[in-house]
Amino acid sequence: MSLGIEAFFISGFGLGEECSSTLPPSKMGNFFPKDHLPLILLVDVCVKRVFDLGRRFPWPKPKGCPRCRGRIWGHGFVAAYFDGFDEPLWLRRYRCRDCRRVFRLRPKAYWSRFQAPISIIRKSIAQRLQTGRWPRDLSRSRQGHWLRALIRRVLAFLGYQWKGRWLQGFDRLCEMGRVPVCRSI
Repeated sequence: MSLGIEAFFISGFGLGEECSSTLPPSKMGNFFPKDHLPLILLVDVCVKRVFDLGRRFPWPKPKGCPRCRGRIWGHGFVAAYFDGFDEPLWLRRYRCRDCRRVFRLRPKAYWSRFQAPISIIRKSIAQRLQTGRWPRDLSRSRQGHWLRALIRRVLAFLGYQWKGRWLQGFDRLCEMGRVPVCRSI
């Protein structure tokens, strides 16, 4: 079974988006190039299985560094919290020996910096737009942040002709490779 791996650079403003200013070189250290922060590789894995096996989960190893194609080796694990789990999940990290880039693997069903799966975020917004009520099993304030961010990003990236078509805007922003509920533009 072959697991697909996707790579996204993280800029100062969001997943895969370009920005005009990043951290100053003095704050970046010697490990990362000036134009981007660490790399995240999205992997199609079962989050429940990652949780059950912990550090013993057999994460797929990329053939080489996505940036320079150099050799990589394991660089430990990093704890990450996801909705539905009381303890952190251990995400695998790798390091390139040539460009010294450190990157980590992350479940494909989750956006960077989000603890809820993409499907739950979309379902929550859809329920609110269709019924006027939020799902009870998630924080109302967090769901409100998602909807307000979605409205702001749809208007900013797709224009006012998309006003009122928020779910279609959600899907269109996803197709464009943007996180539709990210708080920053």
